[in-house]
Amino acid sequence: MDDQGRHTILHLCEHFGGKKATFHGVARLFQWWMPNFDAARFRVLLCSRRGWDKATDEMQASGITPLTLGYGKLDPRNLFALIRLVRKERIDLIHAHGYGACTWGRIAGWLMRIPVIVHEHCNYHTVPLPQRPAEWLLAPLTAHTFATSESVRQFCIHKRYLKPEGVETLYNGILVTESPAVDSEWIAQLRRENGVPEGALLMGVVGRIEGHKGLIDAMRALQLVLKTNPNARLWIVGDGAYENEVRAFISENKLDEVVRMLGFRRDVRKVIQAFDLQVFPSHEEATPNTLFEAMVAGLPAVATTADGQGEVLEHEKTALLCEPGDIERLAANMKRMLDDSELRKRLAHNLHGLVKKFDGHATIRRMEDVYVQLLKK
Repeated sequence: MDDQGRHTILHLCEHFGGKKATFHGVARLFQWWMPNFDAARFRVLLCSRRGWDKATDEMQASGITPLTLGYGKLDPRNLFALIRLVRKERIDLIHAHGYGACTWGRIAGWLMRIPVIVHEHCNYHTVPLPQRPAEWLLAPLTAHTFATSESVRQFCIHKRYLKPEGVETLYNGILVTESPAVDSEWIAQLRRENGVPEGALLMGVVGRIEGHKGLIDAMRALQLVLKTNPNARLWIVGDGAYENEVRAFISENKLDEVVRMLGFRRDVRKVIQAFDLQVFPSHEEATPNTLFEAMVAGLPAVATTADGQGEVLEHEKTALLCEPGDIERLAANMKRMLDDSELRKRLAHNLHGLVKKFDGHATIRRMEDVYVQLLKK
């Protein structure tokens, strides 16, 4: 405990951005979580294992100054740096996110006799072969596990060797009180600046630009939609390692007039309010933060059933769903949504009721409850 009688919690993550990505979803969570933990009971610190990068700059710009270790994933200096940090900051519990952070965090926790929580954010379907022995050996050193969807929970049990009774599904949710207000003129101006014709319907995909996010699928589906809906438009918001491939597809297929890449936007929760519907074409997900953001904004969704998306959304009630990689069905769902304004209104109305079940404040309170339970032990 610190001098004020608070427990000190360390959130240890791999990094705040992916390869060439300004930010990723877990880092967005930290932006929401850190200011909303109960400061009277907990002193919460944040540390990146990888070190300082442009994503860390974004974190600092949001008012959070993280600590860093700064070593490679397999570098044993991670352990010594982490032990020094635990001693210096008098850390009572480590809450780890990512393979490297979970590996070194659990070893440090065992040596320092403090509990370690593993928080898994994605169903990768398999664990890299070199990581498997470490996962098997470290599983007994895991005090508790949070999984961001039921499919991720099953991944943790069957692929990360974690005991079922210690793995809890905890959806990220969203702080529903924080949806920013946007006036209609700002939206109209943004659409005009990015080539959306008057009266055209706009779809959006938001997130890191990675191969498993299904962006090429979304554009192939758009090509089918354009045959009957020539005024349809698509915006891609975000950046990442797969950006060159996406740009090449746009150029090779002459989609420059109908697809716009807006890059990373700090005001993304305002930008999405310019969409008429949002598309979630991923092949692999947990439950993306962008899904909850769209729900708060009342945006009807066309989505794949990938992992948590298929758990949260219900076909015909809160979204139109298809299997990952089914481009023809994805296109049919896009076209149906674009053509049917009443369908869009009905799904948007149903989303308002659904989002109340995923209040991020409840997620934070649940994490705090587990901290207390583990520290009592």
